[in-house]
Amino acid sequence: MENRVRIKKEGTTLHVRLDYELSTSNAASYQEQLSEYCGQDIQKVVFDATDLVYISSSGIRVLLFAQNSLGNNPEIVFLNCAKEIFETLELTGITNFFTFIEGERKNGSAGSEASDDIWQQKMSDNRQKMLDHFSANNDVVMYQMRLGETEE
Repeated sequence: MENRVRIKKEGTTLHVRLDYELSTSNAASYQEQLSEYCGQDIQKVVFDATDLVYISSSGIRVLLFAQNSLGNNPEIVFLNCAKEIFETLELTGITNFFTFIEGERKNGSAGSEASDDIWQQKMSDNRQKMLDHFSANNDVVMYQMRLGETEE
């Protein structure tokens, strides 16, 4: 899998462009690249969540790593955080530690209908992917249970 982590430093601010998913598949790459900025007096980390449609507990650990390991408790900012992502973060109780702002969407369109449609399609595709994965894994568990087998 290609490395799609995009981080840019401007003064004491890090700008992190998040992909459509922040999960076990890419969290280690984000954390590894963020760790390169430890000890560089980072005051603010801006996570551009314009494309983010899914975050897992591994992704949340990346956010906490940024807050706890980069500088002296830098401000963590989410740009264009989707309602679903905000709700997930809210359930974990960490939204009070972050700042959420809306900015311009890609191509300068502030939430245009076309970009919203693209985002909704990504969200739908990702949900279906997660449901398919869950279904496939639970079918195996159910099959093993019917046969009296245990997972090894």
